[in-house]
Amino acid sequence: MSSEIETWSISLGIARRDLLDLWRAKMLLFAFILMPILLMSMFGYMFPPTQKANPLAGNIPTSYPNLPVALVVQDSGEVANDVSAQFIQIAHSQKLFQVSESPSYQAARDQLIRGQISGIVVIPDGFTAGIRAGKQAVVQVTVDETNPQVAGVVRGELSTIFTMISSNMSARYVQEMMGNTVDPSFVLEPISISGVPLIQGTSSSFQFLAPGFMALTVVTGALSGVAAAISREKEQGTMDGLLVSPIPRRAVITGKIMSQTVRGLIQGFLILGLSMMLFGVRIYGNPVIMLLVMLLGVASFVGVGIILTAIAPEQETAMMIMMLLQFPMMFLSGILFPISQLPQWMQWIGEALPLYYATDALRKVMILNAGLDVIIPDLAVLILYSIVTMTAAIPLFEKAMTR
Repeated sequence: MSSEIETWSISLGIARRDLLDLWRAKMLLFAFILMPILLMSMFGYMFPPTQKANPLAGNIPTSYPNLPVALVVQDSGEVANDVSAQFIQIAHSQKLFQVSESPSYQAARDQLIRGQISGIVVIPDGFTAGIRAGKQAVVQVTVDETNPQVAGVVRGELSTIFTMISSNMSARYVQEMMGNTVDPSFVLEPISISGVPLIQGTSSSFQFLAPGFMALTVVTGALSGVAAAISREKEQGTMDGLLVSPIPRRAVITGKIMSQTVRGLIQGFLILGLSMMLFGVRIYGNPVIMLLVMLLGVASFVGVGIILTAIAPEQETAMMIMMLLQFPMMFLSGILFPISQLPQWMQWIGEALPLYYATDALRKVMILNAGLDVIIPDLAVLILYSIVTMTAAIPLFEKAMTR
């Protein structure tokens, strides 16, 4: 019993020494803090929050206000002029677009190619005549397809504006034909849909991405951190000093694991804090369960880091292998997008990675307020990974240190 207490005391001492080394290495500490800030800024501002609004009430939500678009009116009829005037008024009042009128489609297209505008709206010749003849008229839209995200926003907002204009026009015609005895909205749309959000409050796409980035930072930090710490000490020769001293080798690796776990958790909670302060991310679940998920995520990857360190001859090789693991995991673990979009064989690879289960569990807890009973399958996989990898890692590490 006393030997176990002594081993844990030594492990805590090694962990404390590693964390103090991080504190003293100011450049490393700066990079350690800067990395999650850059990560969150990059992706957080890429997925800005959208305020809740009701387009049917004349209020249109937008993530990218005042995007520049060009309006080309090729029809000189009364209806075309009325529609163009309504479009400009709605676009400006809702701060959706900065509309500039262009003399021709070709001139507007040149502006789009040069990146001066984000879209083109064309009211074609014959628009008024078609409406007057009782036929459906078409507004032509061109967007910059080289930026798919902004292109989708522009296309969606333009569609919303012209749906509003079209509904107003239809309501006016219905009233002219049937008088005030019939509600135009009933004739145009007898059934409507009202969305009930799964989570309450203002949210954004980043609300669903933040848990994934937290899991990625914590587990990959542990993966690369353990490998880097051990490889660095092997190359500097300080590991030899630890091994010839009367210190159990298990205490050495346990201390390394503890220090890297603390570092990973610091970065994870730094990401969470930035997400909440800058991007309005909200936590709906139990913080204790979140911490448990992150600890199991770390445990599932630490063993992998030790194994790779044990088999890699030097730090550069170990770090290269880490990079080869980390980048595919970002795209195969459901962090940026659902893996259901991937081919079946890639889905199988993603579902074999522990990061997939850490991300899934953290997202369910943070966003959906899931309890332990809901995430038990994810936790079971993480525990299994932890047991298997650590069981293989510690003997490999001890064997590698005796070489």
